[in-house]
Parts: sequence; C-alpha cells; structure tokens
Amino acid sequence: MYVVTGVGGYIGAAVADNLLKDGVPPAQIRVTSRNEATLARWRARGVDARSADFNDRAALVAAFRGADHLFLVSTMEVGEQRRRQHANAVAAAKEAGVKHIVYTSFLNAEKPGVSSLELVDHKYTEGLIRDSGIAWNFMRNSQYADAMAENQAAIAIGTGKAIGNTGKGRVGFVSRDDVAAVAAKLLQGKGEPDTAYEVTGPEALDYETVGRLIQELSGAQFDIIDLSDEQMYAMWDSLGVPREATGDFSKSPVPWCSDGMVSFGRLIREGRLDVVTDVVERFTGRKPKALRQLMLERRHSWPPAAAR
Repeated sequence: MYVVTGVGGYIGAAVADNLLKDGVPPAQIRVTSRNEATLARWRARGVDARSADFNDRAALVAAFRGADHLFLVSTMEVGEQRRRQHANAVAAAKEAGVKHIVYTSFLNAEKPGVSSLELVDHKYTEGLIRDSGIAWNFMRNSQYADAMAENQAAIAIGTGKAIGNTGKGRVGFVSRDDVAAVAAKLLQGKGEPDTAYEVTGPEALDYETVGRLIQELSGAQFDIIDLSDEQMYAMWDSLGVPREATGDFSKSPVPWCSDGMVSFGRLIREGRLDVVTDVVERFTGRKPKALRQLMLERRHSWPPAAAR
C-alpha cells in the first residue's frame, strides 16, 4: 500500500497521479487531505482517501496503518508549528508500521554549517526519520521553477520591479512535475535504501538571468534590483510583513515571514543552490524541464505589463 499525504496541494496530487500512470492499481493507493471535496474526487477515481490533519496524530496513525510506503510532503507552516506537525507524522508512521518514507526535503539539509529558516525544519525532520528506524529516501529538492514562472513573473511584470537579495548566486530551478515524477519512482522502491537525492533542473541560473528571461518572453520592461539583507528587511517591514513565522499576518501582503525570505536569498547568494544533477533523468528517463520551457507554458497567465 502506498500512502500519499497532502493531495490537496500540487505535489501530493501529482505524486498520486504518477503512481496511477506508472500502473499502480488504485486499490493500492491511499491519499490524505483535510479537504472533503478533494477526498471525494480521489474516491471517484477508485483510490482510498482518508481525512487526516498533521496536527492530529491519532488520525494520521489511522490513515497510515497498513502502508508499506509513505510519501511525506512537508507542510506549509514554517518553524515550530511545522516541526511539531512533522514530528506527529513520523511518530504516527512508526506506530502504524510504515516500512519506507519518502520525504520532500531541501538542498543542503545534510550540511551542519549551512542554514536558513526553512532548512532548520528540514534538518529536524530528516533527523526524526533517521532516528525512527524506518527506511527512507530524502528528496533534497532545489527551488521550484514554478515559483519563477508564476509568482516571480507576475510580481515583476505587475509592479515593474524584480527585487531580491540573491546577488550572483545561481539556482538549479526544478519543476514541480519533475519532483513529483521522481517521488513516485522512489516511493515504488526505485532508489537505494536510506539514500538522499538532490533533485534539480537542467541548468543553474541567477535571478538577474531569470528577470531577463521574463522580460524577453513577456515584452515587459521592469527594474531588476538586488538589495542587501538589511534593505530587504526594511522593505518587508514597510509592507507590514512579520519578521518571524509566529507574527501577525493579518495585514501582510504575503504569507511568508521576512526571516524566511531573507535567509533564503542569502542561501542563494552564498552559492548553496548552485547545483545541477541528473536525478530527474536517471529516474524518469527524460530530461528535466528547463525554466524557459515552463515559462512558455505559463506566460498566458501573466498580467499585462505595468505602465512605466
């Protein structure tokens, strides 16, 4: 039995879809979500769908019981809340008798001297899984290319500014579809036991190059601005964005705290995401999707250029 968590989100749903495409019978797949409408859609496809919340350990145990393989997608909340949720999930997996966990981690999670707000959570969760005695595969993913082809493009075109603190640091942007395809293979036991895989796209690009690509494909002109960490904090402060994940987001224009965004930019600036691997091709038999290709697919959703 394969259990896929978080099918209300893009990655979880795509992993379950890939299992079906790979020929896994629906009766051997169980999915979890907090959303009843989502669960109903999966039941209509013949898949066992269970309501489960990462804050409810008992519900997780019931959803995981009988599973051989568990896809554990990281939750949205950053910080103490996410670590508590992940601890619930790992403890529930052990109690339910799960034999194998595939976890969506992030590049550099194995490096003690490298950190960001997000990496703290991933390092913690990898440790929990290793200590559980359950066999594992960690997907140390690069930054999602979809964030560039959707959010970054829309903000730059719509506001006339692409602002970051990444310097000349490069990123091997990877598409969510490629991540999900690799996850489905790992879930089916195609990887080596107790092994982590760095999942990246086909090339590493800096944010200025990303901005130029958006300009080329959209026809929009906007300023590409690189700030210091202090200037980034000041900008987010002026917009009412909390610095900490536990702050008040009631007036924030984004759901992420500035500590997370600034430390992530610093991670890129230090060259920590300048990684390109063949993992996608090795597991799927095809080249990973390039950022340009993804942008061409998504640019129909971009806003019109802002007036200069």
